[in-house]
Amino acid sequence: MLALVPFANASADELLLGFGFNTQVGGTGSAQFLGSSINPLFTDISTQDGVNLAAAGLAFPGLGANEVGSLISLAVMHFQAIAVGDLNVAITSDLYDLNQGLIFLNQGQLAINASVGFNITAVPLPPSLLLFLSGLGGIRRRRG
Repeated sequence: MLALVPFANASADELLLGFGFNTQVGGTGSAQFLGSSINPLFTDISTQDGVNLAAAGLAFPGLGANEVGSLISLAVMHFQAIAVGDLNVAITSDLYDLNQGLIFLNQGQLAINASVGFNITAVPLPPSLLLFLSGLGGIRRRRG
């Protein structure tokens, strides 16, 4: 999950203190959310009591525009495909929860909302016998 130009409307001394969001999956396909990897600039608080979000991080004492720039990676989301079909992954934040959105020192929270669609397809695996025979052929060539 990337935040594009997080300091676009902020004052020069603004600091990014943290972020938080949830994920939702839907569609004809199916996937299981396995967890997230939080950017090392943040302390992962995703699973702390009272937070329990798909991804959440705190940056103390805060990150300025110079550290963040115009693009910052917040977290990498990990999913495992379960069933074939179209899958929609939505990233959402509820600004009534103080742990969600982009959290700044001086300005209000900014919502984090995004959606991306995927098509999960089955990848056929070669039969076990074919794999076994190709391995034997490779061994035979080395001996010969």
